[in-house]
Amino acid sequence: MLIAFAAVGAIVVGAVLWWIRRDQAAGESGDPFEMDVELGLAPELEPAFVEGLRAYPLRAGVRRGVLTTYEPPRLVSLHLLADAFAARGEAALHDPQGTVAALVAQLAAAERPGVLHLRADWPDGEMEPARFAEAVREVIGAEGAWSADEAVGALQLTVRGTNTMMLDLARLFDLYREARDKRPDASVQTLLHEVAPRMIAAGGPGLTWTKPPTREDLRIVLGDAPESG
Repeated sequence: MLIAFAAVGAIVVGAVLWWIRRDQAAGESGDPFEMDVELGLAPELEPAFVEGLRAYPLRAGVRRGVLTTYEPPRLVSLHLLADAFAARGEAALHDPQGTVAALVAQLAAAERPGVLHLRADWPDGEMEPARFAEAVREVIGAEGAWSADEAVGALQLTVRGTNTMMLDLARLFDLYREARDKRPDASVQTLLHEVAPRMIAAGGPGLTWTKPPTREDLRIVLGDAPESG
């Protein structure tokens, strides 16, 4: 009996530690709902919107103008979500929790500008996601707040303090591996200098922004790399 209780206890402790590690990977601050952007909502709507976000029924977090959901792994622009919330008018004020939940389900159902579906699976035996994210960050080189979330395999970079680029690391890694297969002797940085700007300039798949990027946003992120089109 004691052995059975000990086994159950070990399972519970292990599960708790796993969730703690995932929560720590989800962001660098203790508040999973860090409202650090101006969304342009009317004064009477903003508190209701925040209330709805905090009551969201699935595990999620907010940072850099992005709602991250973990099951399934999705990134959703808060600007997109806030605009849809405002369009609901009085209904959103009367039921902010239900409105946010319904809008997230609706907007995140398919990829679109402001919504990114993440492929969290990572090839075994390959470069660790954290190391790959750091290499990508060094290649992009733009000044700005950034974070990498290993729990969902995403990188976020905020440009000029107002617009956040969201990137699926697994899909960028696919492009990196294709380039490496053709040039096995090239360095990680050399290959990423080729594939990362191309993915950013093309606007995806595997990449989107919280707001449509301006030419200045793209210039900052791409540096000397050419824009598409």
